[in-house]
Amino acid sequence: MGGAAAEPTGKGGKKSLDATINLVPYIDMLMTIMTFLMMTAVWTQIAMLEVQNASGGAEAQPEEPDPNKPKAIMILAGKEMLSIQEEGQEARTFPATADGFDFNAVNIELKRLKDARQEREEVKIQSEDGVRYEHITKLIDLSTGNNMKQITLTPVGQ
Repeated sequence: MGGAAAEPTGKGGKKSLDATINLVPYIDMLMTIMTFLMMTAVWTQIAMLEVQNASGGAEAQPEEPDPNKPKAIMILAGKEMLSIQEEGQEARTFPATADGFDFNAVNIELKRLKDARQEREEVKIQSEDGVRYEHITKLIDLSTGNNMKQITLTPVGQ
C-alpha cells in the first residue's frame, strides 16, 4: 500500500508497470519553497542599503579638492549627545533625553544643511562605543530621507 509498485495480481507473477504516485505532497512542498523564496527576494531588496566603509582595506587615494563640491555633513553620535556640522564649520549639538534624542530637531538641521546646498549627498557618521543601534539606524534613515545617499559609517578614533 505504501510502495510505488502495484501489488501482484496473481497471474503468472507478472507485475503491473503502472504505479500510483501521490503528487499532492510534492506540489505542496514546491509551493511552500517558491513562496518562501519570493518573500525573501523582496526582503533583500527592501533591506539593501549602500554603506561605504571608510577604511575599505586599501589605502585612500589622495584627491584634489574641488572648490565647487559641497562639503560633507559630519554627525558625531555619542551616548549623551549628537553633534551635526558641515565639514569645517561650527557644530550644532543635541543632548540626549530620557527617550533618546530629539530626532525631529536633528531632521530639521539635516534638512537645513541639505537646503543650503541641494547637490550635497555625502554624510559621514561617526559613532562612539555604546551608542544604541536604533539611534544609528535612525540617523541613516533621516539622511536617506533627505536625499543624502553617500553614507560613511565609522567608529570614533579611526
